[in-house]
Amino acid sequence: MCAIVGLVSPKGCIDRDVLQRMRDKMEHRGPDDAGLYLNKTRTVGLGHRRLSIIDLSSHGHQPMTNEDESIWLTYNGEIYNFREIREQLLEAGHTFKSDSDSEIIIHAYEEWGVESVHRFRGMFAYAIWDEKQQQLFLVRDRLGIKPLFYSCQDNALSFASEIKALVTNPAISLSLDETAIYDFLTYRYIPTPKTIYQNIKKLPPGHFAVFRDGRLFIDKYWDPVFGGVNSIAEDEAVYRLRDSLNEVVNYHLISDVPLGVMLSGGLDSSALCALAANNMREPLHTFSIGFDVREHSETQYARIVAEQYETVHHELTVTRDMAETYQEKVRSLYDEPFADSSSIPTYFVSRLARENVTVALSGEGGDELFGGYSWYPKNLEMAKLDVVPFRVRRFLGKQMRKLHWNFKGKWTLEMAGLDPIQRYTTLMSGLLKEEKKAIFSKRFINQFHGYDDYWYFRKHWRSDLDSFSRMQYLDFKTFLNDDVLTKMDRASMSVSLEARVPLLDHELITAVLQLPVNMRNKGFQQKYLFKKAITNDLPASILARKKKGFSAPMHEWLKKYDTSYLEPMFDRGLLSENYHSRMSPDAAESWSLITISRWLHENC
Repeated sequence: MCAIVGLVSPKGCIDRDVLQRMRDKMEHRGPDDAGLYLNKTRTVGLGHRRLSIIDLSSHGHQPMTNEDESIWLTYNGEIYNFREIREQLLEAGHTFKSDSDSEIIIHAYEEWGVESVHRFRGMFAYAIWDEKQQQLFLVRDRLGIKPLFYSCQDNALSFASEIKALVTNPAISLSLDETAIYDFLTYRYIPTPKTIYQNIKKLPPGHFAVFRDGRLFIDKYWDPVFGGVNSIAEDEAVYRLRDSLNEVVNYHLISDVPLGVMLSGGLDSSALCALAANNMREPLHTFSIGFDVREHSETQYARIVAEQYETVHHELTVTRDMAETYQEKVRSLYDEPFADSSSIPTYFVSRLARENVTVALSGEGGDELFGGYSWYPKNLEMAKLDVVPFRVRRFLGKQMRKLHWNFKGKWTLEMAGLDPIQRYTTLMSGLLKEEKKAIFSKRFINQFHGYDDYWYFRKHWRSDLDSFSRMQYLDFKTFLNDDVLTKMDRASMSVSLEARVPLLDHELITAVLQLPVNMRNKGFQQKYLFKKAITNDLPASILARKKKGFSAPMHEWLKKYDTSYLEPMFDRGLLSENYHSRMSPDAAESWSLITISRWLHENC
């Protein structure tokens, strides 16, 4: 796992010192080695920071080149099937000087060109400079496990693994994108391809880019596909899933450094612990986080699994004071506002793991793949009311919101009065357009007259899919990429830990999504098929427990909520003058506003 950076300028004016400073802003991602390549005409510069995982020798040094130095690579990630690809390339006549997966990418590009990306199983973001073609090839993995940012200005391209490296480049204008600030309150993250800066963008997952003659071309190479297997016996589907899970976990255990599992006590991480322990010779290290608010802790469930598999178990309790200290650090981790409070335990479990191992498996992706989120059954239940004409539902919803007393079903009727995308936004703890009007100042809000607040969800809204698959696709394309994986990457890499996510292997995803929806969503028994596949590996107390989520106790921690935190928002004229009088904003809203306000204070 590493950090990559690069500059391409047809003018031939690349400054080596600038490139080196950009690279070293990401030393935390690769403390073991560093390299630079600058061509003779100073039109191309590549940089690399290395966290050594496979082939720890100097042969893995990057930027890496082929035999005649016509192709140069800087690469971040892991290609888990690199040994199979290596055999194919050897048969085709290629020779290798290392045992690293990095060199596979170079020779695969030589053999198959840009189509080589389709052969890779793993997580990756890489850049290839092709001297003969005079073009740069940028690639980001299918799900967005690894980040890749870029800026294209004045016919020149800059790219990096983190925004902080691009900010170091004086050639990039750092004007804020106020639409990103506005979007942040809708989504609680800044949606792809936007960043907080107008001139810095995110390359979307499953996309590649080609930069040639001062122009950038971006194209998609992968997307989740649903359906294909119309009829299959349940026992056969369970058998195949079990086999796939074993294969995927074995791939993710490939490492030349110590490895462990982040064990939250939930189903996904517990299953990974079981599968990993069954396939390892030495004792497995596991890492769990608890909280000073007892009802939010799941450490007792993590201990059950750790004891069953006799792991070397490590625990840490996170307190409110620790969370406050983390809030001071969060801005340097994400480089832009990011409001998922589960980033707090994710950071601390990463730090705990790094004290003992260099690689850790984590359960991200299980909820998207197997439909485990709480908003799935809620949304499906409310969707039943969509047979009622929208004007009737909207009227009922408005009447429900006017009532000051609660009764069973009131919330469902309120939500039914929203269109499906607004409903989904609310279920995701985002703010609706009307709610933002009560928060932001008129000066700020007025510039968004006619703006589509839900453009990101609308962009990935698949009306051709059934309701269950539609939510899965939407989460794969939005929440997973911009929230879940962003959180894991920045938290783990900030402490030089490689986090691997076996449940996001694209071949596993393809196999599961091809199954009939009535098998993937069996009477909405959450994660039914997954539980059947691992039923013999975990105790009933883990298999049967209700999903809790890896979340921090923000409601308790924010009881001492102080609006003085929001002064930077008031100073910039972003918040309504009446916001001080708002009674008890919920924890998600409070944390979002505190996050963005502190970011503005530190960076503007």
